[in-house]
Amino acid sequence: MTIKGNRYTLSKHAVERANLRLGIAIDEVSDWANDVMRKAKYVSAQGAGRLLYEYNGTQFIVGDKTRTIITIHPATRLDFLRPTLEREIRKIKREHTRKQREMERILAGQYRKLSEQMTNYSNARNPQTRELVGERIKMTEGYIAGNKRSIERLEDETMAKIKAIEVITE
Repeated sequence: MTIKGNRYTLSKHAVERANLRLGIAIDEVSDWANDVMRKAKYVSAQGAGRLLYEYNGTQFIVGDKTRTIITIHPATRLDFLRPTLEREIRKIKREHTRKQREMERILAGQYRKLSEQMTNYSNARNPQTRELVGERIKMTEGYIAGNKRSIERLEDETMAKIKAIEVITE
């Protein structure tokens, strides 16, 4: 069952939900919904072929091609979560700083080791010794590069977590 309105068509589900959730009389739902949809603002796309509109604390899911109001429900507000999510962001940042400093200390130790190896390489006179120390230098440089990548990954993961929380807060 669909009810034809001025501009929008209402599905049976939308009529039932407007009555159940908002207390609008069934025979008045079509006029009410069309009146409200004139004032409603587009919020976002809700998957394939569905659009979300909102007006005065009420959300409408509308078929974009058929202009059929699929369902109506009160808008969900997440403002009460903001303080908790902000605390979570601070916690993530503290954890990130702690891990980053630990990884930087390891990196500093690897640079110290590389410095000693470079000194040994420059002091070595025997070609076999120079070759052996050169191989160790390459291994240490590989560890350093891996540690730098780990620090970058940590930074990216942290920023992704923070971004996800910020999206939730909006």
